[in-house]
Amino acid sequence: MPPDQIFVCILVLLTVAMFVWEKFAPDVVSMGALFLLLVVPFNGHPILSPSDKATQTAILGNIFGNNAILTVAFMFIVGAAVERTGLAEAFGHWFERIAGSGGRRTVLMLGLLAIPISAFLNNTTVVVVFIPMVLGLCRRKQLIPSHYLIPLSYFAIAGGMCTIIGTSTNLVVNGIVKQKGLHAFQMFDIAPLGITLSLGILVFMVLFGRRMLPERPSLAVLIDSESSHEFLIAAIIGQDSQLVNATLGKSPLGAMKRLRLIEVRRSGNRVETPLNELQFEAGDRVILKCHCSSDQSKAEIEAKVKADLGLTYVHTEPAVLMEGMIGPHSTLVGKSLVDINFRQHFGVLIVALHREGENQRDKFERIKLEVGDTLLLEGSKERMTELFASGDFINLSEVKPKTKPQPSMPGYRASRSWVALTALAAVVVLGSIDFIPFEWVALGAALLVTLGGCLKRDEIYAAVDWPIIIMILGTLGLGVAMDKTGAAKTIVHYLMEVVGTWDKSLIVSAVLLLSIVLTELLSNNAVAALLTPLAIQLGADLGCDPRPFIVAVMAGASIGFAIPAGYQTHMLVYSAGGYKFSDFFRIGLVMDLICWVLGSIAIPLIWPV
Repeated sequence: MPPDQIFVCILVLLTVAMFVWEKFAPDVVSMGALFLLLVVPFNGHPILSPSDKATQTAILGNIFGNNAILTVAFMFIVGAAVERTGLAEAFGHWFERIAGSGGRRTVLMLGLLAIPISAFLNNTTVVVVFIPMVLGLCRRKQLIPSHYLIPLSYFAIAGGMCTIIGTSTNLVVNGIVKQKGLHAFQMFDIAPLGITLSLGILVFMVLFGRRMLPERPSLAVLIDSESSHEFLIAAIIGQDSQLVNATLGKSPLGAMKRLRLIEVRRSGNRVETPLNELQFEAGDRVILKCHCSSDQSKAEIEAKVKADLGLTYVHTEPAVLMEGMIGPHSTLVGKSLVDINFRQHFGVLIVALHREGENQRDKFERIKLEVGDTLLLEGSKERMTELFASGDFINLSEVKPKTKPQPSMPGYRASRSWVALTALAAVVVLGSIDFIPFEWVALGAALLVTLGGCLKRDEIYAAVDWPIIIMILGTLGLGVAMDKTGAAKTIVHYLMEVVGTWDKSLIVSAVLLLSIVLTELLSNNAVAALLTPLAIQLGADLGCDPRPFIVAVMAGASIGFAIPAGYQTHMLVYSAGGYKFSDFFRIGLVMDLICWVLGSIAIPLIWPV
């Protein structure tokens, strides 16, 4: 290999290693690799910045001008509109009505709804909507959530394999295919394979999944097990109160074990000073949590705090216990409860935190929060409403059967649901016709939901998962560098020396297996961007249609069931279902093998080699 090819190959390996290490965010790693390709010179010029301006413009256009980038961004916006107008939740409520009382019927109905919906909506959105539905059903029917949440994640991923828009991975592969001058995949070209794999997953989960799925406790069991004698007390500190000019630790309140200070308001505003440093003033409005014995009445509680603490205008109400999950776009990710002064900022207590199959009830205040962490929250109904309206938490508790689907999240715009539905239908219909470039269709749908009032301006930018966009850019740069330097051709040449005498169907199977293995270790979009150029080159060297190899990469980059960190949908159900790593690995490895076998048989039959 010449030096530039060696450099690119080493950079790819280092990037893969950094993805696996997870010390740095994938988007930072991929952009770092792209930066090196733009600045490290070979023969006087960087690999992606040749002296010829026309060539330089073409190379950078293949990265920053890749239509897959724009298409993915536009589809994020359309998906957010479908969610914000309540359409996604309406689909979820169908599950409530037909799910039955547990067992195989519930798993079957969950699959029959989640798979087709995920074919057209972002799979993370589908899982976020369905988790509260599943947990609500489990509470009412005394079912075990861990029997249903892993199947939900698997069904959402399976649905994404049925259409080109089902997952950003498919769009990335299709974008590279277009840049190579090959005929692009249309909306339902991959549907036969996606349906085959989806049916395999569905049948296995219905017939055998329950035997392999664990019985794990989740935070939901604590909601019913907690004592019902918890009250919240709202009161005003009187002029003659012993609390005036005292701090919490040196006041009578600090010595009362059954009372806990949650919030202080002064002149109508929440005081942000840490509670252990705050000095009380007359007129402060305090919120206290009180644990009472079963024989104490509400009147006795109010009389006691008035006499002991000098409080006035005392009002008592039962405390509310709810379950919330850190969402994909939460601003709390990477921060601890101490960092954000959670109790004082939100006026809500965190009773327990669930992660990695365990309920942690002590010493979790300094743990950095992650996507999928589930927390048991305690506070007033008013504060809970404010908390979930912030968008940092997904409400897993307030799920009740409804005769008509009615969006429950604050900020829903149900009156604009017809606009979102029209945009989604246009994407499906026009995207399946080889007449208008799909990126134009996606742009038109994004404009329609924006001008139609489905999203506010700030929600439009928040809808786009920018780390994914940035990571795709970086990995596309690596793919372009492999192609430009000839590294891809050299790798395929060495590969041909090993597999050149194999039957072509076996080579397709090997490409699929390689894609599955890498997807368990890396981001699915990264696998798609890195392996698609190799698949195209492999088809050329074999002198056959490259589409079977491209489809093998496309499918393999969506098959990652064994390692929970591989997919965001897995991380969302991980804590909500009380799972451990071994739970995913045991059943996920079987699912990977089933999909590999089915794909190895189906791909050569659908796309002959």
